[in-house]
Amino acid sequence: MSGGLSGVPGFEQLSHIPLYVPGKPIQEVQRELGLAHIVKLASNENPWGPTEAVKARVAAVVAGTEFEGLGLYPVSDGFYLRQRIAQRKQLPVEQVVLGNGSTEILEMIAKAAFLDGGSAVIPKHSFAMYGIATQTAGGRVIESRASATELDVEDILRSVAADTRLVYLAHPNNPTGIRIEGSALRHLVRHLREDIVLVVDQAYAEYEEPGDYPDAAALLGERPNLLVLHTFSKIHALAGLRIGYGLGSPELLSLLERVRSPFNTNHLAQAAAEVALQDVAFEAFCRQKNAEARTAFLLEAAQHRCKVTGASGNFLLMETAFPAPDLFKELLQRGVIVRPMHGYGLPNHLRVTLGRPEDMQTFWSAVTPLLDGGC
Repeated sequence: MSGGLSGVPGFEQLSHIPLYVPGKPIQEVQRELGLAHIVKLASNENPWGPTEAVKARVAAVVAGTEFEGLGLYPVSDGFYLRQRIAQRKQLPVEQVVLGNGSTEILEMIAKAAFLDGGSAVIPKHSFAMYGIATQTAGGRVIESRASATELDVEDILRSVAADTRLVYLAHPNNPTGIRIEGSALRHLVRHLREDIVLVVDQAYAEYEEPGDYPDAAALLGERPNLLVLHTFSKIHALAGLRIGYGLGSPELLSLLERVRSPFNTNHLAQAAAEVALQDVAFEAFCRQKNAEARTAFLLEAAQHRCKVTGASGNFLLMETAFPAPDLFKELLQRGVIVRPMHGYGLPNHLRVTLGRPEDMQTFWSAVTPLLDGGC
């Protein structure tokens, strides 16, 4: 009897799907290198939160004074949080679905779309989980044209195949930090084939000025097959609790309910997100601090003649003359964690999260000697 799973067709296929590689956690770097002080600028986390109000709500759940504590299952569909989201987005509650991070909703829509195979169109240099979710659900990836500075909506439309079921669009895009204009977004929504679900990932939308940002949710009434994703991991500073949400037509979300795991979001995450969602002042504070950090980073980068991409989100993409993995390892030795982008087809690029002023100063102090006089 032959051993191993490589001969089993499904498992053999899985072995060819790339693993998602997250940013290195602080604890791991401390353990490996014995460093006492680490600055993490790798995973686009919010350095300013969570707020004291969020912490107090979580403590109340742990203490058992809310939701009967941790001994009982959470509200399976997260109705009360969904209700809060629906009120803020001015939508019926039936148009909101929750996920264990917005990544789980990516997996849910892929599982639903590729039950009988098919393809997804994904712009080049996009979030790795779009392709991973597609392939693990049995779909194939079609990569449309994009660069570090441009998303090509017309090429997305040209790339659609007869078996295309999904199109993914990050808005703004991770890791390049670019977004499309409202006219291009409307063009895609209106001209994409009607039987294709357009997934617009707006994980970083809250970092955009509300009056200037073309929100895909405003187009939900024009396209039943539109799914708009948000997360509480970024500006709301709840990355450790893993919760996100999707907005779509009642028909589309009723289908997602058939592939959603029961109790997929927990007490702590639901309670914390309810509080975070109402704190618009904290969002405005984080948006302002992020803008200040971006301006300061661009000024410093210009002094080092570094080419920087991205005007959106809470990160920047920096191109250097050096292989990204080498620069990443050197910065680790100096206690700074960034994200090398060679796995995204950007071999000399680092993605740097915008942190507190002191964190950014630590980054520049560490990277400047490695740049050999300039990028």
